Amino acid sequence: MAGAAREEIFNVSAEKYYAAVTDYNQYPKILPEVGSIKIKNQTPNSASIEYTVNLIKTFHYTLKMTQNAPTSLTWDLEEGSLFKKNSGSWTITALGPNQCKVSYNLEVDIKLFAPKSITNALIAVNLPRMMQSFFEHAKTL
Repeated sequence: MAGAAREEIFNVSAEKYYAAVTDYNQYPKILPEVGSIKIKNQTPNSASIEYTVNLIKTFHYTLKMTQNAPTSLTWDLEEGSLFKKNSGSWTITALGPNQCKVSYNLEVDIKLFAPKSITNALIAVNLPRMMQSFFEHAKTL
């Protein structure tokens, strides 16, 4: 099983960063590896989101999101062909009216064989870019 954690401070309100990470329909524009999103169902506190991601090949998976605006978003795998496990969280803490601390945690277990060291390295490389992409989107909200 591979995992990653990262914490960064961004000059945007906690509410805007939270709005960016829960703006599921915009994920294909925010994250280049996301080909499409299908919101299966959504309430104010939860959502079931089907992702189509384009890595070496195209994969589909569904995550059950639990939303606690504007401080946290957690998820667990519902179904999919790529992962045995995919769970994690965003925790967003306001540091002022236009600054927040963002913590991201992820645990994945991939069905296909991939050495843990390679999986961890890929996650570590992509994580800062992903967090920055959500920050850039948050600034537009």
